Amino acid sequence: MDSFWVIVLFILFAIFSDKKGQKKPVPRRRVPDLPQRPLPDIVQPRREKLEIPELRGAPPQPNVLTVPQVQARDAILAEQQRYQEMMRRKKRQEQAAVSQSKTPAAVPPAIGPDTLQQAVIWSEILGKPRAYRKK
Repeated sequence: MDSFWVIVLFILFAIFSDKKGQKKPVPRRRVPDLPQRPLPDIVQPRREKLEIPELRGAPPQPNVLTVPQVQARDAILAEQQRYQEMMRRKKRQEQAAVSQSKTPAAVPPAIGPDTLQQAVIWSEILGKPRAYRKK
């Protein structure tokens, strides 16, 4: 029990001695509140474009393509070749169909009042209305 009181006294002594040893806090200086003034407008000096003269007798710039440019060019060429091949195939098929069929080419229907009336109706349905047409 004696050791208990010794420990309590030691703790109390440590607490009170710490309170005594503290320095007083120093008050902070007060800075006066100055009104904020707008910054003056600083005019930037005008910079004129510097023209670089062309070098006489200089070797020409090399025409170098980057990898994406080469890939894009190759893709375009491949697409063009596929389209041309498709058109050749289509033309061959049409020629084969014409040579196989022995019937003459289709004759357009005769133009009469009924067909003209149908043409006007279809132009109204498929085209712009008359109210929107420019005169």
